[in-house]
Parts: sequence; C-alpha cells; structure tokens
Amino acid sequence: MFKLFKKDLLDRQRIIKYLIYAVLVYALLDGYLKDKEDFEINSRFLLFISLALIGSMFYYIRGYVGNDRILSYYALPASKKDVNLNFILAVIIDIIFSKLLLVYIASYLFKAPFDIYIKLAFLTLVSLCLALASNALSLKRVHFILIGLASIASIYIIIKFNLFYGGLATVLILILSVFLLKDTYFSTNTNAKISKISMNNYFLKFSMAENIYIINTVCILLMVGFAIYFMPAPMGIVIASAVGAVNTPLLTMFSSSEGLRAYDKMLPDDKISLRKEYTKLLVFYFLIVNVIISILSYNKISPTYLLIVNMIIITIIEVSVSSLFESKKVISNAKTQNDIWKHPRKYILPVIVFLISFVVLVMFNNGNLVN
Repeated sequence: MFKLFKKDLLDRQRIIKYLIYAVLVYALLDGYLKDKEDFEINSRFLLFISLALIGSMFYYIRGYVGNDRILSYYALPASKKDVNLNFILAVIIDIIFSKLLLVYIASYLFKAPFDIYIKLAFLTLVSLCLALASNALSLKRVHFILIGLASIASIYIIIKFNLFYGGLATVLILILSVFLLKDTYFSTNTNAKISKISMNNYFLKFSMAENIYIINTVCILLMVGFAIYFMPAPMGIVIASAVGAVNTPLLTMFSSSEGLRAYDKMLPDDKISLRKEYTKLLVFYFLIVNVIISILSYNKISPTYLLIVNMIIITIIEVSVSSLFESKKVISNAKTQNDIWKHPRKYILPVIVFLISFVVLVMFNNGNLVN
C-alpha cells in the first residue's frame, strides 16, 4: 500500500523541489538575518508555527483526499487500517521535507536552543493529528471534538512545559488519534453540504460548504492578529496585510476545476457569469480581511487615515490581480490539487501587497507610531 501513496505524494521530482526550496530559504534567511541579533525564539514563535502548521497540513491533506483517489484504495484487498496507516506514513515523510525542514532551517539561523527542535517535532505531530481528524469523513463529532481539545491542550503543554511533559502529551494524542482514526475514511463530503446551503452565489455557497476554505481563512485571520499584536509596528501591519493575501484555496477556484472553466465558457453572460460571481466572493473576502486588519491596527499607526488609504488600495489590487490570474493565467498543468496550491503564482499577490503596504504605512508614515 505504501508504494501507492509514495507514487502520489513522494515522487522524486517533488522531493527534489522541496530540497531546492530548502536551499533557497537558507540562502535568503541567512542574508537577511546576518546582522540581526534581537530575534528571540519564544512561546509566541512556537504558537505562530503551530497555527501555520495546522493550516498548511489541513489543506495539504484536503487537497489529496478531495480528489477521492484514496477511496479507490479503500476498495483494494487491504484493511482500512492498513490503508490509513500507510497514508499517514507518507504524509509524515512529506511533511518532514516540505515543512519541518524549513522550520528547522529558520530555527538554526535564529540560533534556537536544542530543546526548540524537539518541541517543533512534537508540535508537528500534534498539528498533524488535528489536520487528519479534520479530513476524516466518517469520524464521529464527539471524537473530533475530543481530538481537537486534546490537540489544543497538547500544544499548550509542549510550548509552556519541559520536554518530558511535552513528549508525554504528544504520545498520548498520538495514541488517541490512532485509536480513533484507524478505521475511518479520509475523504470529503462537500456535495451533501452544498445542497443544504441556500445562497445565490455558487462560490460563496461552495466556500461555506467546504471546510478547507473556512479553516484556512480562520488560520489566516489568527496569523494576521499575531503579526499585528506581537510584531513591531508598522512592519507587523505590513506583514499582516501580505498574509491576508495568501488564501490559496480561495484564490484558485477556477484553476482547481476544469469543469468550472468549461461551464463558464458555456453559460451566456447575459444570464449568469461565473466570473462575476467569483469576483463578488473576492470582494467579500478581501474587504472583510482588510477591514479587520485596519480595526486591529487602529491604535498603532498615526495618522490613522493611512490605514484607510492602505485598505482601499490593497483591496482593489487584490481583487483585480486575483480575478485576472484566474481569468488569464489559470493554472492548468498541475497533476494534483496540492500542485495547484503550491504553484509559485501564489507568492505574486502577497509580494505586491507587501510592497504597497510598506510604501503607504512605512515610507509615508515617517516614523509616526502610536505607543
């Protein structure tokens, strides 16, 4: 069974790409941090990493199980437990190369103590348990709540206490997750949820029915709040604005569905335009995120009208660029959903937003900060 998941998730090209990314991250961070000695690896850093891991793992797993390929593996002459354990093993190996390696590189350059590396490994495993539970189709709600509460408690213990208690919490959540997840199905059930939601906008209905859009948005808002409150202004606000533009699943809806692109061409524009409906969703999302950023940052920038100016400019840019990408530069050569979400195109919009916010909030601000 492992060979099947190895073919899907651990092909040689993917591993080489991860290693190239690691080298690039090391080179970029090493140059940026060469003269910086004031960064501290603390509880806030570990909490931020935990949130990022949970969000990225969730939509990585959802991207794979969402195409229902794994359902055909459940039909093979192998036990459900065997399929699940081999799937989880393949996911763990991928996470080591795609996420944990990058976090370790950053920790090394930040001169983190040895125990931080162990805590990061613990946090990765706990985050994986929560991400897996969120993608388990047949998991009872009470079992999901149990894993969720245990994961949150484990993350707190790992961050706040020593390695012994952190390791004990990690082992317990792993045992609990294996016991509850070994006989479940990893898949999605979006169609049934869509039929229960009454909305005229197809994309808004779909995003409300599919957990990945909701959870990814919540994680982004949490990271936005973290950047604003725990990073020095105005750079924390600039980074928060860029983070708000990285909702990859939401910004690749047309790229993710060849059928959707075909329907868009067939439907008459005078009756209904999927592009217009999608643009309405983009306006709704970016406006909410940028209003939240402005409210949270209200007492951190003076004059405050710069926040309003920045919100208006980046909202217009975000909606325009995102709509243009999904109209003219659709990602059509990817093999899997994960390949779409990891496409380099995802970094273009955040870089543009970062530069615009930097100009408005830093260069035009002239050091007028509110303490």
